[in-house]
Amino acid sequence: MGAMKLQVTLLAGLMAASLALPAVAQQQGPPPPAQSQHGDRMMRRFSDLNLSDQQKSQIKSLMESYRQAHPKGSAPDPDSRKQLREQINAVLTPDQQAQLKADEARFRAQRQNATNNAPPAPVATPN
Repeated sequence: MGAMKLQVTLLAGLMAASLALPAVAQQQGPPPPAQSQHGDRMMRRFSDLNLSDQQKSQIKSLMESYRQAHPKGSAPDPDSRKQLREQINAVLTPDQQAQLKADEARFRAQRQNATNNAPPAPVATPN
């Protein structure tokens, strides 16, 4: 009787697993590209600047070229980032450049303030 109970248990487990696999496979669709999310965040930085459609298109094109030349996981390239920043600034009007500079300063101050006000990390206690 013990062998029969084992077979029934194994069979029930296999059936449950076979029913669950398709549901898990559907839930695990391809992850969204991280770089497009980063690009979306970059464009949000410019949302207060009232960019024209032409400016948006130019900036998106510059960022796409940068992403193609520097895929995710590649070594950081500060010179290329600086060049991208200069190219984007060249697309902006002087007023937009000033607004972006002020927005970035405000963001850095907020980030610094959040870092300074963060609670201390918990101290590990020996078990």
